[in-house]
This record gives sequence, C-alpha cells and structure tokens, in this order.
Amino acid sequence: MIFLPKIIALSFGEDILLKTEPVDPRDVFRGDYVNLNYEISTIDLDNIPYDREFLYGESVYATLSEKEEYWTIDSISHTKPGVSDKWVCMKGVVTGNYEDTLYVRWGIESYFVPEGEGIPIQMQMENISVIVSIGPGCSPVIKQLLIDDEPVIFDRSI
Repeated sequence: MIFLPKIIALSFGEDILLKTEPVDPRDVFRGDYVNLNYEISTIDLDNIPYDREFLYGESVYATLSEKEEYWTIDSISHTKPGVSDKWVCMKGVVTGNYEDTLYVRWGIESYFVPEGEGIPIQMQMENISVIVSIGPGCSPVIKQLLIDDEPVIFDRSI
C-alpha cells in the first residue's frame, strides 16, 4: 500500500507550482529519469523563521504560500503545522546544515520519463517548473513537469 498516499495526494491534494534550479548537466539525466532541484531545497535560515536548530536526517515541515507565480517557504519547523486555506505544508528531510543554510530533500527530486526523452529535458533545465500535489501528512507528489510554462507531454504510442 505504498502507493495509496500518492494516489490520495494526486486525487485530493492541493496543487502548487515550484521553481526548479539547474543541476550540473553531467548528473541531470541518468537512465530514464531526470534529477530535479528546487529553489526551496536550499533554505536561508537568516531569512526564514524556524523553531530550533535542525540536524542531518531530521524531518522538516515547511509552510509555503503563493508569491506571484511560484510557491515559496514562509517558515519551517520540526512539527506539522495546522491547516490554512492560504498556505500548504510540505514535509522533507534535512540533508545538510551549514553556515545558516539548511539543505532539504522533499522526495520529489526524480521525475521518470520514457526512454530517450531525458536529453530534450536536460537541454532546457533552466526553464523547468513543476506542479506538485500536496497530500495528507504534507507529502508532495509530482503531478506535472512544465517547460516554459507548458506541460511536458510524451508520445506514448512509440
């Protein structure tokens, strides 16, 4: 039943748009998936309120709200925040904490694509954004990959 939370998130979750950041092209395409990095994966603790210090491997809950086109982090904590109609909660894992910068893995860093489709995506990494659906428990699931704000659609007839 590992897929049930993802199905629930995709069916009933809140959709948000996240901005990606380019990843070193040598690491972008491995096999049949693309590695994605997000602006929200690097958190400047001097500019984002938080409850206390974070350690490697700890869970982190971020509250995000929509600012212009993309959703960005308003605050982070060790505990799941309450519900609001103006923001969403996203759960991740701390992968590093160095000089007031927190690094977080959200579990949406890989996007699987049909064989051979990764190269065109790799060439446009600076223009990619992702629609993410947030389910119960603040769990994110990739819903749609966008290049230049247009959905990426793969020809499944091949």
